[in-house]
Amino acid sequence: MKKTFIVALALLVWVALPAQNNRPQGLTKENIEKFKDSAKERIRSEHIAYLTAELELSPEEAQAFWPVYNQAADKQRAQHCEVSVAKKALKAAVKEGKSDSEIREALNAYNKAKAAQHDIMAEYQKDFEKILGVAKTAKLYLAEDSFRTRQINKLGGGKSGGNRQYNGQRPHNGQRQGGAKGPDNC
Repeated sequence: MKKTFIVALALLVWVALPAQNNRPQGLTKENIEKFKDSAKERIRSEHIAYLTAELELSPEEAQAFWPVYNQAADKQRAQHCEVSVAKKALKAAVKEGKSDSEIREALNAYNKAKAAQHDIMAEYQKDFEKILGVAKTAKLYLAEDSFRTRQINKLGGGKSGGNRQYNGQRPHNGQRQGGAKGPDNC
């Protein structure tokens, strides 16, 4: 009995150790992309589990909710890219010392893209209310914010507000922390 336990434990450790080391084994572009994709999938899985638990979805609610939610999330991701492109254009206009009218135009485009991003979830509110009811829809919006805050705190090493250091300093001049996608990667 003791030998069987030891063999089973050794087998479990042998199988689990490679799974623990899921970071890329070399800095090839392909390995980095695989790692990013696996990280995105992990976060998506955590997000789904978190929302399901917070909303206490019944199987019937989940079946109706997730397709609508995924449609809204897809629109938000696409709009996020538009915001990133508008932000990049605004930064360039300021950095290049463009005229006030050109900067204003870039600023207006950025604000318009941000507003459109915000409006997506508001646009789906009635659909969510039909499926979940008003109280669970409110819980959804609160859970979204809560999950986002949790992820930011994880990235920031658990510090409130994500005040993680970058090479000993706070990022500036457009430097990014972590593996955040930039406007070029939309």
